[in-house]
Amino acid sequence: AQSLGVEPVDDCILQAKPRKASDPIVTRALLYRAVTSAALIVFLTLRVFSNELQDGIVTRRDTTMTFMTFVNCDLFNAYVCRSATRYFYELSIWSNPTFLWSIGGSILGQLLVIYFPPLQEVFQTEALHAADLLYIVSLSSSVLLLDTLRKQHFCSSLFLDHYGNKNKSDNNNGNNNNNN
Repeated sequence: AQSLGVEPVDDCILQAKPRKASDPIVTRALLYRAVTSAALIVFLTLRVFSNELQDGIVTRRDTTMTFMTFVNCDLFNAYVCRSATRYFYELSIWSNPTFLWSIGGSILGQLLVIYFPPLQEVFQTEALHAADLLYIVSLSSSVLLLDTLRKQHFCSSLFLDHYGNKNKSDNNNGNNNNNN
C-alpha cells in the first residue's frame, strides 16, 4: 500500500477539481471496486481450497495452495490499483521502483515460506511443483481480467469517482460518466 503512495499521479486526477472538504474519503465507487475485487479474490481462494480438499482432510498442500492463491490475487490486485482508469497493460512496469521492490519482496517471501524448510515448519506449508505455481498464477491473474472488464464496460459513476474521468471536459462540466 505504501508503494502505491509513490505511484505517478494520473493526468485526469491532476486536472480534476479538488474535492470538497465535506466529500467522503471512501466513495461509493471506491467501495464498489473494493467489494468486486474482494469477492473475486475470496471466490478464487475458496475455489482452490475446495478443489484441494477433495479427500476431506486438510493437508499442508491444501493450505499452501490456498495461501499462494490468496497472496497472488492480492499482488495482481495491487498492480491494477495503480490506476483507476488505465488498463493493466497500459501501465509501465518500471514507472514505480518502490512498487517493484514491494512486489519482489512479496514474491521472495512467498517462495521462502514454501521452499525454505524452517519456514515450512512454522507456516505448515510444503514445496509446490512448477505446474502448481503456473496454475496459481494463471488463476490469480483473472484479477487482471476483472479489472479490464470493469474499466472497459462498467466505467461509469458506479466504479469511477468524479476525478476518474479520462475526458477533461467531463470533469469541468461535472459529468460523472466515463466515455471509454
